[in-house]
Amino acid sequence: MLKVVLPEAKAFASVVEALSKVVDEASLRFTPEKVVLKALDPAKVSMFIMEFPSTLFEEYDVSEEVKIGFNTAVLLKLLKRSKKGDKLEISLEEGLAKFSIIGAYSKLYKILNIETTEEELPEPRLELNVNAIILSDPLKHAIKDAETVGDIVEFLAETEDELIIKGKGEKAEAETRISRETGALISLEVKEPSRSTYAIEHIKNVVALTKVADTVEVSFSTKMPLKLAFTILGEGKVVYFLAPKVE
Repeated sequence: MLKVVLPEAKAFASVVEALSKVVDEASLRFTPEKVVLKALDPAKVSMFIMEFPSTLFEEYDVSEEVKIGFNTAVLLKLLKRSKKGDKLEISLEEGLAKFSIIGAYSKLYKILNIETTEEELPEPRLELNVNAIILSDPLKHAIKDAETVGDIVEFLAETEDELIIKGKGEKAEAETRISRETGALISLEVKEPSRSTYAIEHIKNVVALTKVADTVEVSFSTKMPLKLAFTILGEGKVVYFLAPKVE
């Protein structure tokens, strides 16, 4: 038995939009307690983890573990039809996954529940020296600015006053400073001054999540993976890990 109702279809659409940049196929695992999705990109440099507890849903009827496998591009195309305030109902029917968008009127989409090749993907346990909580919008613009000058972005924190994000190219640099003074930096802990670089082509994958998360937790250490944690609809979370760029 599977029937769940999420209060905001648009938020889930943004999650799938980000996911579609990471993998072509994925699966949602429904348990009586939560919905979990884990995906590793083909190059194995980034990991995408979504976890929505049952309390996030308006209705959550899951008696035993169920998986729904799907093509991310196909599902995104359907979910993009949702409007702000629409609800999303997910259920199963004889090998088909049913996604209903419920608003002023209802739209029902049925897709094949496909078998996906899954690996056991434990969430990385990392001790990172920099941990910041910032507003999502400045992160989005910092990544877009960095992209205009090159294909590398550097995260840098030396003091607990500001987080610096630099775009680096052969002929130009772009620098965004996120500080407490501007209100964009909510908290910053620096156990040890750190700087690390990452490929923009991978980090921009999750920019879509800034549309539905007010804040993002940014964690990194010198020459260590970047961790971006987004809070979705209050209780849900998406965590994105990205390996550092070796220069």
